Amino acid sequence: MTEVAAVVATATAPAIAQGVFESYAWLKEKFVSSKKMEETVQYLKEAVTTLGAIRNHYEYKVNRFKMKKKSETYANWLSRVTKIENEVETLVTNYGNESKGPSLLCCFSRANLNYEMKNKGEKVIKLLEEVNQFQEILVDPPPERVVKMRVPTINGTKAHKEALDKIVNWLKDDNVEAIGIHGKLGIGKTAIMLNLNKDEVAEMFDIVIWLKVSTEESNKNLSREHLQLAIIQRLNLDIECTNNADEDAKRIYKELEDRKYLLLLDDVKEELDLFQVGIPVRNGKNGSKIVLTARLRHILIDMDVDQLFEVKLLSEDDSWKMFIDVLQCPKLIKDYKTGPLAVQICRECGGYPFLIEKVAKTFKVKNGDCHWAAGLSGHMWSKKESQGISKFFKLLEKYCYDELDDDQKKCFLYCALYLEASDIYTEYLLECWEAEDLLKRENPYVSGAVILNHLKNTSLLEEGKSWEYVMMDKILRQVALNISSNHPECKYLVKTGGALQKPPDAESWSEKNRISLMENKLENLPNCPSCSMLSTLFLQKNSDLKEIPKSFFDDMENLKVLDLSDTGIRSLPPSLSKLINLKVLNVSECKYLVELAPQIGKLEHLETLDIRGIGVNIIPSHVENLACLRHLRVSFTKSGNGNDTQRGGFNHDIISKLSRLEALGIDVKSLEHWSNNVVEEIIKEVATLENFKSLKFFFSNEVVNVIEVVPTTLRVYLPEASILQTFIQESSSWRNFQDINSFQFFIGCEKSEDPQIPEVYRYERYVKYCDDQSSNPSILKVLDEADAFELVNHKDIKQLSDFAIASMNQVRGCLVKSCDTIETIVGVVDSVVLQNLEHLYVISVPKLESIWKGPMRSGSLSNLETLVLRSCPMLIKIFPHRVIQQLNKIQSLEIEDCSEIEEIILEAEIDANLPVLPELKKLTLVNLPKLKSIYANESLEWPSLEELEISKCPTLHKLPFNKDNAVKLNSIKAEKVWWEALQWQNEEVKQLLQKSCILSS
Repeated sequence: MTEVAAVVATATAPAIAQGVFESYAWLKEKFVSSKKMEETVQYLKEAVTTLGAIRNHYEYKVNRFKMKKKSETYANWLSRVTKIENEVETLVTNYGNESKGPSLLCCFSRANLNYEMKNKGEKVIKLLEEVNQFQEILVDPPPERVVKMRVPTINGTKAHKEALDKIVNWLKDDNVEAIGIHGKLGIGKTAIMLNLNKDEVAEMFDIVIWLKVSTEESNKNLSREHLQLAIIQRLNLDIECTNNADEDAKRIYKELEDRKYLLLLDDVKEELDLFQVGIPVRNGKNGSKIVLTARLRHILIDMDVDQLFEVKLLSEDDSWKMFIDVLQCPKLIKDYKTGPLAVQICRECGGYPFLIEKVAKTFKVKNGDCHWAAGLSGHMWSKKESQGISKFFKLLEKYCYDELDDDQKKCFLYCALYLEASDIYTEYLLECWEAEDLLKRENPYVSGAVILNHLKNTSLLEEGKSWEYVMMDKILRQVALNISSNHPECKYLVKTGGALQKPPDAESWSEKNRISLMENKLENLPNCPSCSMLSTLFLQKNSDLKEIPKSFFDDMENLKVLDLSDTGIRSLPPSLSKLINLKVLNVSECKYLVELAPQIGKLEHLETLDIRGIGVNIIPSHVENLACLRHLRVSFTKSGNGNDTQRGGFNHDIISKLSRLEALGIDVKSLEHWSNNVVEEIIKEVATLENFKSLKFFFSNEVVNVIEVVPTTLRVYLPEASILQTFIQESSSWRNFQDINSFQFFIGCEKSEDPQIPEVYRYERYVKYCDDQSSNPSILKVLDEADAFELVNHKDIKQLSDFAIASMNQVRGCLVKSCDTIETIVGVVDSVVLQNLEHLYVISVPKLESIWKGPMRSGSLSNLETLVLRSCPMLIKIFPHRVIQQLNKIQSLEIEDCSEIEEIILEAEIDANLPVLPELKKLTLVNLPKLKSIYANESLEWPSLEELEISKCPTLHKLPFNKDNAVKLNSIKAEKVWWEALQWQNEEVKQLLQKSCILSS
């Protein structure tokens, strides 16, 4: 092994400092003594490779400890490492280019290059030496005061609002330390508690800690260790040290004893010793509070709370108010047929808020009284039927579940496999549904999205931590599990979110078609369970599971969905190749999985593979054998190869070989090595794939959809215009444009934000172009097809016509915003332009002097209906000579914040024989301090004008109207003081117009 190889090997080992330190003197000496440039180049490359290896070791540690953040010292060092790597790559490239040129290089050039290389070498060695001075690369970020959760609105329910007010008052009482809330299932205890987990309450405390104490499927609390882990994560303490409950209790106690905390304990099933968990109870020091919810009152009494509050069933009046608030359909309530039915349905809900909400949302989507009557007739409850919890669950089943069609029911029951109230990534859920043949085969994505939306609209699923996630409430999940236990097609084994250290016995696995053991403490699995009927197996979030038995999958030939994500496994067993029908495999966040076994390449029916966050930096070559693969999710990481700065550890070539690939998701672990070049390389690979529909990048705080086709709309986000050329040259989606009904391009935008152009729904082919300094030719090819265009924050063009305005002949809507150098919209042109433009918005253009320069060819702007000019401080004249009378179709004219405007229409600029703005319906003039006249006299006709809005125009003293020239004017919005100060030639006109005034003070 060479000296440099030894350095690299040492750098990638856990104990790196000493080995690397011994190499610095050697590296320094080589740089100083090197006489030949070739030697200097080689030493520089070796030194930067060593540096990259060290960086990779630290970044691996950073990715393992996700609860921590990088120290400022390390983050600064990392930034400088990235910079020096790029500089060295440029130097090496320059050397290579010169070496290929004439043999006799310019002595000065060669000497200068050699000096630069030695200088960079010194900087690399300095960065290497700094490693020995690191005190810590990771620090604990301070925990947020409150972690926001979805908070249900309770203001509309009088009883709940009064309950919340009383509890908040107790929180302010120094004599109250513990508060207990009790009541029946589904009565609103958790809703009240969630309303305490808000900023308004959090301001009274240093930190608010929300803790789910039990699961719905168990009559016991979660284990002491489970609760401690949740608190440790909330406090951002080191998770790796969590292995002894007593020690963890001491850590938690020490962290909380001097803080004023609010601890919210939801759904306590039995007496809980908080001191054993580590909570400083009754220390009387700092005003900390504890609030608990439980169904049984005696549990709270046993825990010695200071105040008890019972949440009772809603009164009939409150129930009805909540029902109609959720239903949001007054027409149905007032109807003589459906109104009485609604009252009966609400009464059936028995005052349970949870039930009222779900049932109201179910009936909200029904159309017509016959559906309401049918829905009610099957669910009227006999007095002889069971009562209490049994009735509660039965009503939920009847009113909510039974109203679903067969496909919706199957998908709803499948969601019960997930842990209650846990976030479910919707794309992944749809892939699982499809793999299990729960969706229509013709267009599974669309049918799945329709089902998902229906389940959300009826509140059977709720939005999770963001719009891309859903979750199932604990009560509805229990309903689903109850139904599945009696359903012939649902042979489930579900034990989630507990502290299982041993798997269920092998016999309980047999004849099951779906098993979920997610989020437990499993340490091992059965050797070879008999599971020939098993189609879904969830083992995710079992961090103590290190190994899967070699024969584990031998009898699972019908398995279609396998989730091993976030487990401690180090390898996949040989029996994986037996899963001949597997369609979904998720091993994401298995950070100890350092090799993907070749058996994966034998999974010939695999359609979804998620390998984000595993211990492999590249896509294994055998993945290219997955001929049916449609969805792939991977991580982008930086390789240790100093010559591979742009591509990192991401081997693009495999992607283009996956001929059926439809969606690629890339988790970007480190922004330091992310660049637009990487985006371009990846787009180049995926663009050629005929079926490709989605490219996503997952960053720490957002998801960016780079390419998205849903279902016949193409949406593309590109960080810079140069990448657009690659896309339109390579993309099959763009080549097959006739198959796309609409498109949206976002080019150079900070993120794939929504369009700013008003009423964007008018347009089918939209382009937004931001933050560039020149007109990129590739943009013109897209503009040729566009009917809406936004130009935002462009740096150096003086007029829109510099932008090859001939490419905008199909554009109907255009917005120009924050373009600091634009002086006019259209300069001197010798052809008809913008003949289809209907709506033009010019906003925050500081140097704009006019919208048109020079003569206008007949037909230009001939269809313009809306003109908005806002925040253009240098604009003096709106309409150039004779231009206004070619704009016969303008219906809305808005001028705002244009400080130099004195007149709207100049008398000298019009031909008295031609009409002026004959179709203008709305005129808005706001904050025009120098405006003196709309038009000089009353001779102009305003045949279509209906609305006039004038505000903050202090020097406008006259209006251009008489009794007969604005007969349709029926709305004038203005300030009262301004209106009263207007000058009139005829007081009768004032009286006539005043009838249409809406005056503000």
